[in-house]
Amino acid sequence: MTPETLPIDPYEQQLAAKAERLRQMMLAFQAPDAQIFRSQPAHYRMRAEFRIWHDEDDLYHIMFDPQTKARIRIDHFMPGSPLINALMTEMMTAIRPEPLLRTKLFQIDYLTTQSGEAVVTLIYHRPLDDAWRECAAGLRDALRARGYHIQFIGRASKTKICLDHDYVDERL
Repeated sequence: MTPETLPIDPYEQQLAAKAERLRQMMLAFQAPDAQIFRSQPAHYRMRAEFRIWHDEDDLYHIMFDPQTKARIRIDHFMPGSPLINALMTEMMTAIRPEPLLRTKLFQIDYLTTQSGEAVVTLIYHRPLDDAWRECAAGLRDALRARGYHIQFIGRASKTKICLDHDYVDERL
């Protein structure tokens, strides 16, 4: 698996496997066949989790190859919503020069909605404090000023800091 092939998972195969798992689970209940609603083959995931890799002054999102366990740098994630992809770039650009946000950051989780809301969770291997909260609030405010409807959560051992709230509202 390479960065070029990672985002192009076989959507139809994934969907067929998921439908078959559901069919098998429902056999005991004699349920009717499920009606399947296909998503577009790109940008269909509304949430994603990425490990963060630190390489001297650089940092970036990674995933691990399930067979070889090799790190794969992820700058764009085609299954992810357009908002996830935009935020991936925004977050790396903002965090890279900011020690309070980047130090011991090991994971970023993204949750987005079709109506343009997002929760970004920054997960650390260090305690979070008021200085972190102030810095994260500054980033949140800067992103909001550029039109993002975004919430931030900071997580560390036994700690959860929600700058506003920890949810998004989807409008159907």
